[in-house]
Amino acid sequence: MLEPHPNEGELVAQSRRGDGIAFGVLVEHYQDAVFNLAMRMTGNREDAGDVVQDAFLNAFRKIHSFEERASFATWLYRITVNQSMTVHRKAARREHVSLNAGEDDGPASGIAGNSEPPGKRLEHADDLRVVERALAELDAEHRAVVLLRDMEGLDYSQIADATGCSVGTVKSRLHRARLELREKVNRAMARGGKK
Repeated sequence: MLEPHPNEGELVAQSRRGDGIAFGVLVEHYQDAVFNLAMRMTGNREDAGDVVQDAFLNAFRKIHSFEERASFATWLYRITVNQSMTVHRKAARREHVSLNAGEDDGPASGIAGNSEPPGKRLEHADDLRVVERALAELDAEHRAVVLLRDMEGLDYSQIADATGCSVGTVKSRLHRARLELREKVNRAMARGGKK
């Protein structure tokens, strides 16, 4: 999980008083993590950019409601997940869901170090794309818990705070999501002639 800003408490307090500069410091600290989560939730850069912009705007507008029961990052992740699900629902209504990020999008573009042979790097990139496609095919609730647990490293209670559901629901969704993800990846790898 992303480390909190060293002066986070004071920055939040200043932001509550309407200090845009203090909130800007929080934005700068969290923007990459929020974008990465939004990118994985929505599947494309354009929607992810919209999610990030709306998430930070909503966070600034609602900073007075931040209770500090959870960390600021968890609260911000909750806003991001909710905004991502809104975008996903709108996209589903338009029947236009992008399941495949572009060649230069997401973590697939630089997954292996230069020490690996090019063939091995391509194989890893292909494997990662299979996983990313399978992840994109999960419904938004299941995708959110997998991303928050396995990519962001949040614990169950933090995920419950970020998604607004109980710890039991988080565990159940995570179990079902991992099973579904494993099945989708196995099917895709078998179709591609991989083990």
